Amino acid sequence: MRKVWLLLWLGVFGLSAGGFAEEVRRAYETEPGGEYLALDPRVKIVKVWNFLNVPTKKVKSSPPPALMFEKMYWNWGAITPEDAAMRQGDIYVFHWRNRGKPRDLLARFEYRQTKTREAVWSQVDFSRRAHGNVHSLFLVVGDDYTQHGRVYAWRFTVIDGNRILAQAKSFIW
Repeated sequence: MRKVWLLLWLGVFGLSAGGFAEEVRRAYETEPGGEYLALDPRVKIVKVWNFLNVPTKKVKSSPPPALMFEKMYWNWGAITPEDAAMRQGDIYVFHWRNRGKPRDLLARFEYRQTKTREAVWSQVDFSRRAHGNVHSLFLVVGDDYTQHGRVYAWRFTVIDGNRILAQAKSFIW
């Protein structure tokens, strides 16, 4: 609020209108992490895939074969009940595309969980010379899932330096 009054005062008493508009634009586009929201049409988030890997309850009808295959895929190699418990949780796969020149990009997944309320957790995936179709895998499993609960809100961003090139978020975010 103090910055707005200062900008308004400077705009009235001597700053040009172009400088005032530039300062307001920068304040609007700045993200909490210090990045600027400068969306690039060559970078696009194509698909967001989410799978909840938890034990199913016994029911009379069996689940669809595709869901059974996914559960078997993510639990492959879990021999003991402790191994299976460490694989339970939310699994997110983001498919995104860079049609521009190959460059180093950072994919960041920020999320909130049910038991920690408004605390924001984040995971990053660094892609070297990302070009074409890229997928980023983020797992909220094991102790993180059992202690903090399900993911109820998330935001996925593709970052180049201090510029956000693409962004997708859940409805609640």
